[in-house]
Amino acid sequence: MLNPFRRSVRIPRQLGACLVTGTEKIRCGYGNGDCLLLAFRHGVFAVADATERFPQASRLLLERLAAEISESGPPVNGQAFESLLNRIWSQQQFIHKTTLSCVVLREDEDGPTAMLANNGDSSITILDAASGTTLFRTAADMNFAGRSRQPNPVATLRLQPPGATIVLATDGLADIGEIRETDVVQRPDGLTQWIGIRTRNGSEPPEIDDIGAIALTAGMPAMEYATIIMGGTRPGTETDFTRSAGRKPPMDRWEPISFWQRSPELMDLAGIRVR
Repeated sequence: MLNPFRRSVRIPRQLGACLVTGTEKIRCGYGNGDCLLLAFRHGVFAVADATERFPQASRLLLERLAAEISESGPPVNGQAFESLLNRIWSQQQFIHKTTLSCVVLREDEDGPTAMLANNGDSSITILDAASGTTLFRTAADMNFAGRSRQPNPVATLRLQPPGATIVLATDGLADIGEIRETDVVQRPDGLTQWIGIRTRNGSEPPEIDDIGAIALTAGMPAMEYATIIMGGTRPGTETDFTRSAGRKPPMDRWEPISFWQRSPELMDLAGIRVR
């Protein structure tokens, strides 16, 4: 289910994804440099966070990633994943700087496996769904500055317990609270509501940074949904989107992804592309 006005996606008990634009970005007419990729058919999920100067850099990278896996399928091992990442980064202009946190889910005879790639100050966290205990968390690489010779080291993790929850997030998420202390750990689809309560309620929303986040169950199967890319908007887009509040009734609805594919003008307004 997709809600363009709330820039949110949710699959009951399986996944929640949400994009929020920082208060200052809206006020000053900047784009939202945070971008999400949800490639359900291939089990590939990613967040990216670009600079204010070129906020669309994150979308350019994730669109290239989506095109690669659509044509060739998801990587089958760590070496293939590294080759894929090197290909998409090699086409990124040096001035188009962005972080990238990406997870590829695979199921083999020993259970669910996740291949992870991360750089910059975005993060990937794996939590025990029963206790909220942190099982794994990537370290921030504050020396990272976009494209580099070795952009994304790849790690492969056996997901134990299978009920673990994976959270991919840009740095703005940490400013509004700790997910591991909430019900999102057991119900990843609750991410959208949790973020909404902390960023949109009230007549005077709090001062926040851009936020891009995806929470999903570790054993989430491949699903025959369209691929979604959301965010990485250019300057002016966020101001236009905010002014669209008068169109909230037709946009503020939870409908199947296929429903919104028939409304490309609303998708463009919200900075969402459904492939």
